[in-house]
Amino acid sequence: MSKFEYTEDMVARMHEVAGSGVTEELIESLMGEFDFPRRSVTAKLRKLGYDVPKKPGAAPVFSAEETDALAAFLESNSGNMTAEEISSSFMDGKFTARQINGKALSLEMTAHVKPAEKKVTPRTYTEAEEATISDMVGEGKFLEEIADAMGRSANSIRGKLLSMGLKAPQRDKKDTKADPYAGIEDMLDQTVEEIAEAFDKTVRGVKTVLTRRGLSCADYTPKAAGE
Repeated sequence: MSKFEYTEDMVARMHEVAGSGVTEELIESLMGEFDFPRRSVTAKLRKLGYDVPKKPGAAPVFSAEETDALAAFLESNSGNMTAEEISSSFMDGKFTARQINGKALSLEMTAHVKPAEKKVTPRTYTEAEEATISDMVGEGKFLEEIADAMGRSANSIRGKLLSMGLKAPQRDKKDTKADPYAGIEDMLDQTVEEIAEAFDKTVRGVKTVLTRRGLSCADYTPKAAGE
């Protein structure tokens, strides 16, 4: 089952606003209204029978000349530059690091790209705490019981369980109603995507909350004001 479920009211709303055609502004509006990612919104619109425009600013395609140029660039700088560094230096930054990695893969030249250093993030749970959590899950404890025992919020425990590949039954579905992101401070060793899944929110929403609260996680650091 999809993580992003559409209610009858939401579907009716999409029919209401999309009748005269789907535009980029409409897609952005629905994303904000539903707090769903673009991929989910556009997929639903297509399923409802609407023509959906391609995302503006789509990744440029390597031409034959650019492909040859990249191959030569990779060979001449073999192992000396990461994809991010290549992205900044090659073709005046025309291609992203992800595009560089993708093209290097298709050219079977990934060995020429220097691996990026993995970001070291602080542990928010000790090994002993993780062992305790694992034991409590094995005993069939509720998520809330684990949270109480560990002195953490339910959302924090939920995120930790996710990162450990574990699950615990939840007794109170209305947990953290006052703050839908309660406990996010205890999950900063995880990625944006992991945090989003733990809170059942979108990646975009999590980034917004992190930025507003001045928090950084494993793969996202908000830009300081004025940068």
